[in-house]
Amino acid sequence: MNQARLDQLIEKYAKGTATPEELEELFEWYRSADIAIVEWPAEQPDEKEQLYSRMLLRLQQQIHPTGGRSRLYHLRGWRVAASLIVICSAIWIARQYLDLTSKPGLDAMVSNPSGKISAIRLPDSSLVWLNAASTIRYSSSFKKHREIYLEGEAYFDVTTDPGHPFIVHAGMLTTTVLGTSFDIKSFAADEQKAVSVIRGKVQVQDSSKVLDVLTPARQLQLDSRTGQARTITIDTNQVVGWQQGRLQYSGQTMEEIAASLGRWYNVQFVFSNPQTRGCRYYLNFENTISLSDLLKIMEESTGITFQRDEDHHRVIMSGKECQ
Repeated sequence: MNQARLDQLIEKYAKGTATPEELEELFEWYRSADIAIVEWPAEQPDEKEQLYSRMLLRLQQQIHPTGGRSRLYHLRGWRVAASLIVICSAIWIARQYLDLTSKPGLDAMVSNPSGKISAIRLPDSSLVWLNAASTIRYSSSFKKHREIYLEGEAYFDVTTDPGHPFIVHAGMLTTTVLGTSFDIKSFAADEQKAVSVIRGKVQVQDSSKVLDVLTPARQLQLDSRTGQARTITIDTNQVVGWQQGRLQYSGQTMEEIAASLGRWYNVQFVFSNPQTRGCRYYLNFENTISLSDLLKIMEESTGITFQRDEDHHRVIMSGKECQ
């Protein structure tokens, strides 16, 4: 495996967007590799430190308390972001993820790569549209215990069954319904999580309290940094645009837009000017448009320059203050 591909796999693991196939590719590399240190390619030293911290935090959150073997390697200074202790732990965690042993009973999983939307019919006849770079897990006894775990974004059209509430766990949020249509967006890399109701009524809570009971065209937004939640009125057509094959943005920041496009096209957007992160734009594309064509249109409409780095699957963004 060349260095560029290895860099990509490590980056996707750190962001939580690696597919099972990519995790297995990382396993194969580890089994055949005879090296002690993995360098992380970044232009700024603090980027490496931040990546290392994120990976360690992700490991701490996911490691099973009774499993795994420990390995010890030495870091060659803080400029090295990922040593084999991280890679070995990542591989062990990924095995647990693939085997679904971290949550007993979750023996069914659907995972989407970048650039793909899937429609899944659940055992109770509920329908799930799963967005790109997203995963759902549930039990084969789902009809009796309608409980599902989401990482990423999904739209749910729930079959009514008053005797068996439909519960979705997505990061810090737990959403409970009887029969309705709603969207949950909870990507690990995004600071803002959201639950949006299209039809019916849902109850949303965190680990300690009920945050709100949502009715149609209402959205609960949770800031994962502060734990603060707020509820707003929304245009439901904007929320479910992705399900209908649209890359649709209505006043989102360029940072939010870049994160969404990065998941769809499997690239990393890098801001050379941090001041452009908060600029807000209204954009609308078919999700079948090529990345090259999309970037050309975005350059014309935003005034930002996009330069592709094919070797590292990156897009470098440069521009002045918000226009």
